[in-house]
Amino acid sequence: MTNRRNVRLVRKKAAEQALGTSPHALAILRNLAEENPGQPLRTYIRSRCKEILSANLDRPELLIDVNEILALLTEAQLRKERLLKAKKDPKVPPFPVPSAFVGRFRWAYKFTRAGEITWQMIEA
Repeated sequence: MTNRRNVRLVRKKAAEQALGTSPHALAILRNLAEENPGQPLRTYIRSRCKEILSANLDRPELLIDVNEILALLTEAQLRKERLLKAKKDPKVPPFPVPSAFVGRFRWAYKFTRAGEITWQMIEA
């Protein structure tokens, strides 16, 4: 693993695997879900939640925790899709550069984490 985030994810995953199907592993899975995981890790988290639920059928209150983890994963996926859609769509500045400033200023934009575009006029 090359960066700190990946090392952190590997440590959490190893700690969760050490707990097996114990309900205490759900707290670690929730922390993993909050890290905006990529596709293989999202699939892993979903499958581990199902395993823990099936191993602890006598504890229906765990379903609430699992639903919270799954909601985090879904929200992260939707956020990523919104960001990709915003990047693909054509960008239209809020208003054209006034004719007196055409050579000196231009529009620049950046994306927020929510997938919204923030416009800024900068000197060329």
